[in-house]
Amino acid sequence: MTWDTSAVGALWFTVAILAGGYARTRNRSAWTWFLLTLFLGPIAAFLLVTGPVRERAADPTEPMAETAAR
Repeated sequence: MTWDTSAVGALWFTVAILAGGYARTRNRSAWTWFLLTLFLGPIAAFLLVTGPVRERAADPTEPMAETAAR
């Protein structure tokens, strides 16, 4: 089976979109990881999957858990 250039390009673009969506679930920038995967391909996707999950930043509008528990 031979791969047409457009099929490989469509697959590459699809992986980049999926990486951007997955980056959001790991508290990372979807656009940054989309672009990284678009240019670096599977290498960037592998780094995203194997890297640590980023902790969510504290939201200044939410009361602190300790304060709310009192």
